[in-house]
Amino acid sequence: MRNSDPARDIVITGVGVCCHMGDDLVAIEAQLRQGHTKPFPRWEPAVEHNCRCQLIGLYPGSLDPAELGIAKEQSRFMGRGSLMALKAARQALAQSGVPTRELAVVVSSGAGDVQTHREIEHKLSETKNARRIAPTVIPKLMASTVSANLVNVLGTTGPSFTASAACAGGAYNLLLAAQLIESGHCDAALAGGVEVADLHFYAGFDSMRAYNGQDNDHPERASRPYAADRAGFIFSEGAGLVVLERRAAAEKRGAKVLGVLRGWGMSSDGTGEMVAPTSEGAERAMRKALEHAGVSANAIDYVNTHGTSTPLGDVSEVRALRAVFGGRSVAYSSTKAYTGHTVTACGPIEAIFTWAMLRGGWIAPSAHAEPLDAELTDWPPVLHPTERPLTLAMSNSFGFGGHNAVIAFKRWEG
Repeated sequence: MRNSDPARDIVITGVGVCCHMGDDLVAIEAQLRQGHTKPFPRWEPAVEHNCRCQLIGLYPGSLDPAELGIAKEQSRFMGRGSLMALKAARQALAQSGVPTRELAVVVSSGAGDVQTHREIEHKLSETKNARRIAPTVIPKLMASTVSANLVNVLGTTGPSFTASAACAGGAYNLLLAAQLIESGHCDAALAGGVEVADLHFYAGFDSMRAYNGQDNDHPERASRPYAADRAGFIFSEGAGLVVLERRAAAEKRGAKVLGVLRGWGMSSDGTGEMVAPTSEGAERAMRKALEHAGVSANAIDYVNTHGTSTPLGDVSEVRALRAVFGGRSVAYSSTKAYTGHTVTACGPIEAIFTWAMLRGGWIAPSAHAEPLDAELTDWPPVLHPTERPLTLAMSNSFGFGGHNAVIAFKRWEG
């Protein structure tokens, strides 16, 4: 294992989550630890527009700008995604206590504020008059709208930008923020991703048959990675924000360190397939993460997989695990059985869950996975709540286009 160096180590000092399960991380951890899932409600727009899948994971909390302490002038530029990201950011920053003035901000959503796209289309169709479009729409349409809004609301002056890498985008933001710290551009960064419900986005995935369109009457088990009868994922809203810091800087200010970002790996599939994953690309990213962390595959205690509940993706990822870990059956599970698929937000949300498991010494089981896919019976995921000391774990995130990102975390022992 690579030796620890306070001047180089990157640590976690704050986390914030908003998702289908709520925004109380203590309560969310309890649900994960016990293997308790929450039914996905029917979404009226999906019903109205004859979508095959009509279930969704919606964030149930308030995003009232006044409650979030946002001035009216600032709120004009903020869509639902920016508001949700801000709520998670405030959680993370409050826990961390990091000074925000020179903080870097690296946060994104899948396609800017997609609701604004729809509102413009409706307005143009209704009025036939482009002059009726509000002058605030361009900042909301920018791919970087979430980072830009966070910078302006929080008053940060460090570097800020957005990575776009489909469902791996949020994980890429964490890795790029870590590289900013590692290269000396900043001592701390706020990084993560967010995704919110929008009919255009939802209907596009539905048309691909990526969603589970078979279980509208069984919302309690609609997301079931690794099950033999899995039929696709459930789209969900979510935001995951993490404060990363140089260890030496965090210790100097007396911060409580939550965990260590030990290493990371990135790769592309490069196969010509836009939406079909390959086990080889995932394998390369995992091997790079192990190499960067300075550890062998045998040192990894747990993998929080990308596991979306799609027939192709789940087994492809397990084939990559088999290749990396050889004859050793590493503990793995997918927490998307609980959250649904939060797209750009899934990487940081699952990184936070992975850190929580390392800290607490437990593994969230892959809920509703039995009976298992026949290919996995000799290499099954964790199927029941498990209490076990954990030292090193990985979190996988893969996206359309062949984007792959893997993060290795170490339990903090300070």
